[in-house]
Amino acid sequence: MLRRLAFVTTLVLTSLVALASPALAHVELEPTEALAGSTETLTFQVAYEGAATTGLDVRLPEGASVVEVPEKAGWSSTVDEGERTVSWSGGSVATDDTFSVVVQLPTITGQVLFPAIQLTTAGEVAWIDEAEDEGHDGHPAPRITLTADPNATTTTTAPETTTTAAPATSTTADLPGTTVEAANEGDGDSAAPWLIGAGIAALVVIAVGGMFLKRRADADTAAGTATASAPDVGANPTW
Repeated sequence: MLRRLAFVTTLVLTSLVALASPALAHVELEPTEALAGSTETLTFQVAYEGAATTGLDVRLPEGASVVEVPEKAGWSSTVDEGERTVSWSGGSVATDDTFSVVVQLPTITGQVLFPAIQLTTAGEVAWIDEAEDEGHDGHPAPRITLTADPNATTTTTAPETTTTAAPATSTTADLPGTTVEAANEGDGDSAAPWLIGAGIAALVVIAVGGMFLKRRADADTAAGTATASAPDVGANPTW
């Protein structure tokens, strides 16, 4: 009786382990958290489910891009930028394994998914569910939480302001070297020759007038002297 009970117990435990293995097997992503917009090396850890893994296809979230795919011995990799996918093929491993890729992460914050298709000798396993349920029927997609960079410089956009320029005026007399001053300076220069000419003419007139008056005065003096020295004919007749 005891032997039969032990056999049944062993059978039940074996069945539970067999049922639990697929539930626990999944594709995990390391790291689980990173800075939004950063460049990170992501490592997908593929669990062994009783069938050898022969390939892995991963789709990147929108806003992410592949920077580099490190070489993996025995495997080849391809990148489809249009589909945002990276794939590994050509190898076969019957144990847990890892696949790494360098990715430029999206700039948004929050949780983003990396749906993956695991290719095995027994078929495909799609790890694409949005829910994180790891129950017997759960196939959660690998995921990472993106956080804001605490050291990032915050850029504040200043509100737009409209500045109305003062109306332009045509008067520039207050500024040195303006058109108005240039015109005034030009008028002063044009009047200067007339003033100089007038001054010279006045000096000439004064000089000529002075000479005329001097000559007339000299003539009057000479005439008076001649009159005084002439003999009086009537008083002293010569006959």
